[in-house]
Amino acid sequence: MFSLEPTGRLKAAFLGTALATAAIGPFTSTALAQANDALVIEAGRIVIDSETEIEDGVLVIEGGRIAKVGKRSEVEVPWDAQVLGGPEFTAFPGFVEAYSARGMDRANESIDVAPFLDVQDSIDPINVYFQDCLRWGITSINVQQGADCVIGGRGRLVKPVGITIDQMTVRPHFGLVLSADPKRGKSRATQAQALRESFSELHRYLEDLVGSAREDADLARREAKAQGRELEGEDAEGRAFKSAATWSVDGLELVPRGAIDEKQAPLLDLVEGRTPAFIHCGGPHDVHIAIDVARENGFLERTTLVLQPACWKAADVIVEAGVDVVHTGSLIHRETDPVTGDETETFVLDVYRDKGISFSLSSQNSSTTSLWYQAARAIGHGLTRAQAIDSVTIAPARALGLEAHVGSLQTGRLGNVVLFSGDPLATTTWVEHVIVEGEHVYDRSKDPRNRILIEGEDPFDNLRTDG
Repeated sequence: MFSLEPTGRLKAAFLGTALATAAIGPFTSTALAQANDALVIEAGRIVIDSETEIEDGVLVIEGGRIAKVGKRSEVEVPWDAQVLGGPEFTAFPGFVEAYSARGMDRANESIDVAPFLDVQDSIDPINVYFQDCLRWGITSINVQQGADCVIGGRGRLVKPVGITIDQMTVRPHFGLVLSADPKRGKSRATQAQALRESFSELHRYLEDLVGSAREDADLARREAKAQGRELEGEDAEGRAFKSAATWSVDGLELVPRGAIDEKQAPLLDLVEGRTPAFIHCGGPHDVHIAIDVARENGFLERTTLVLQPACWKAADVIVEAGVDVVHTGSLIHRETDPVTGDETETFVLDVYRDKGISFSLSSQNSSTTSLWYQAARAIGHGLTRAQAIDSVTIAPARALGLEAHVGSLQTGRLGNVVLFSGDPLATTTWVEHVIVEGEHVYDRSKDPRNRILIEGEDPFDNLRTDG
């Protein structure tokens, strides 16, 4: 009898690899296969959105989108379609993560201002985070750089399915992260100055570029070619500067857009409203700075604030600006009176709700990484069920401009469906199946990681050899 039994640190390393590798099984076999022409989902209860539910329902997905949804007795289903679910399941819209800095090899770069970078080069498709997203029922993720920056790289909307970044991508080059919350080594004043100076530098650069174009119309084209960039199609054309910024650039139409420096082009896209901004704020003072910078540079309408709990104190400023927010961290803000020592607690979402601020929940916090757990806790603190459901489905979809595609199970939306074992917001409920764009991408009964962690299955069985 011979047994191979890793021990100590080697065993721990094998275990981590075994968990990550074994977990891939239930995610790739169907996700990368060609989607069926039709998928029929049966459920004892279908939650269309926060206001509409169907008992004993059927949902038909064709071509990756929801074609029909209704009561079983009223919906005609294709005779040859694959059927999934049953009366014991609850069908629910896939959760939408409005902001995440996970799933990358590193969340932050050391460079203060780096809009020329792209999270595409950091995302790891086999990162366990994306596998866990399916276990939690998250089907749409806005991956952005973390808060430890002044201006971060370009983000990407992804689905947690695929073995390449291209397969995962929903929208490339999506958004830029900015931070009014001082990064390590900066004060609030130097952080704000660095933010404002980035856009002042863009303004000066564009003015200089136009001045050069007036003197030599072909200079920008030649310089681009010298850098290995051929200007073709739209890149070879100039466009007038159009922005709500308090500053302008006359004559920008003289410069081919493809000739604009790659370090400045993403900021120009932001100023001209072609890409959204996600601005981190650690406290109420940061909110004022964030809104001022966004308003001065013309992208306030496409701004979403990513807020820490203390930012509720700037709720009136947020209302006046009319921007959406993503709440991160604890749902409760606690502070102690320095004189009396009395502690006060504020349920942050209660403030946003009462002020009419559209808010989304984030799964990134110290206690949990599940949007459905966050929504359930919010109900415990006072949100209505409808408000909690909206905060993890349609509200983040609207913040990302995806409300016509995800966030509900209405006809015409993408077939992103989660089948729960019971009530979606109950602590005893499991995600049993996940469907993304009509493809069955997760089955809990086939998830080896669950068998290892929950049922106690030994991950080293396949390493042992009898002899």
